[in-house]
Amino acid sequence: MNRTDIQLIVSDIDGTILNSEHQVTQELKGTLEAVTKVSIPFVLTSARSPLAMAHIRDELGLETPLVAYNGAYISEYQTEKELFSLPVDFTEANKVIQLANRRYPEVAINIYAGNRWLVPKRNPWVQLEEEITQMKAEEVELHRFLAEEPAIHKVLFIGDQEPLEQLERSIGNLVLLESAQYRSKENYLEFTHKKVSKALALEQVAAYYQVDLAHTLAIGDHDNDVSMIGAAGVGVAMGNASEAARKKADFITADNNHNGVAVVLKQVLQGKQERSE
Repeated sequence: MNRTDIQLIVSDIDGTILNSEHQVTQELKGTLEAVTKVSIPFVLTSARSPLAMAHIRDELGLETPLVAYNGAYISEYQTEKELFSLPVDFTEANKVIQLANRRYPEVAINIYAGNRWLVPKRNPWVQLEEEITQMKAEEVELHRFLAEEPAIHKVLFIGDQEPLEQLERSIGNLVLLESAQYRSKENYLEFTHKKVSKALALEQVAAYYQVDLAHTLAIGDHDNDVSMIGAAGVGVAMGNASEAARKKADFITADNNHNGVAVVLKQVLQGKQERSE
């Protein structure tokens, strides 16, 4: 791997630091502890909400900001102070939510606003997401909630392939000037502001730590990680990464069931040690 002087590491969570059992390995924990000791910030980024990321950050012993909703919302450690926010245009979010609610009742609608996770109804998809994220969704009356015109950072649609593809096509037929949709997983369809990206988030976090992008390293596994993999000084794709992520990466590590992130961190530590000798 490139021996660039890495001063900041930003990593995806699902499919990256978590294995297929949604667990963090002891090897990664130990390696991260060594990274922290040499003062290299390790920042988590995800399509998840801040609350669904916090317990993972705590388990890893990190004291760094959280980059949530693929970069739409960044919050500081401890104070949870908002460092960056880019909500979706409300008119467009409302249009898409109403479309899904009316025509695709089998698709789960998940609305994320700051630290809140709201659903109009709890179905098996929501229950599965609750198990994965170790969070409880807040069930709300959709009409009443939307009448308040809240700042919505992300809408996540979860469902089987056929109805999700139909919804995706229906959204694509709408006139949406400020929003974008994309898959973060096979059965996850995300809807955010069109300028939201993990690359933009990487820039924000690098500015927060006053680190040049040339000295950053980004690790991810899916298409929503491609922008930050390309923007970082060193971009790393997991062995289980999508083809797009692998093509954009400078380096491909082991997969998430074989401590791919720990492999990269050990090389960063080795490079730092070599430069100090």
